Amino acid sequence: MEIVVLQVRVLAEAAPRVWLAVSGTLAASTGNPLHQRLRACTDQGYRELFLDLRQLRCADTRDAALASTVFALGSGVRCHLIGAPAEICEHVAGDSHIILHTRLGSAWREWE
Repeated sequence: MEIVVLQVRVLAEAAPRVWLAVSGTLAASTGNPLHQRLRACTDQGYRELFLDLRQLRCADTRDAALASTVFALGSGVRCHLIGAPAEICEHVAGDSHIILHTRLGSAWREWE
């Protein structure tokens, strides 16, 4: 049995925004803990989450479907997904509360 690890680190805070780096593997066992961590941010009053996903991978293509529930944080919250794997982008494309950034620079301009 493979051990699946996911790490979330806070890189910057400027209420109502927070910038998080997420690394590891998105899988059935890590989807809910990630959602809970993001929900904790919204409970603290953050309404705009910048998520650096450049070091995140999906355990397999089926796990990418978790993205639609992991990043569903309510109508008052916007998630900026930076460098998300293509299979995650496919599942969240069209969600008006999710902004996809292929490069760090475009997300940084939004942050400023």
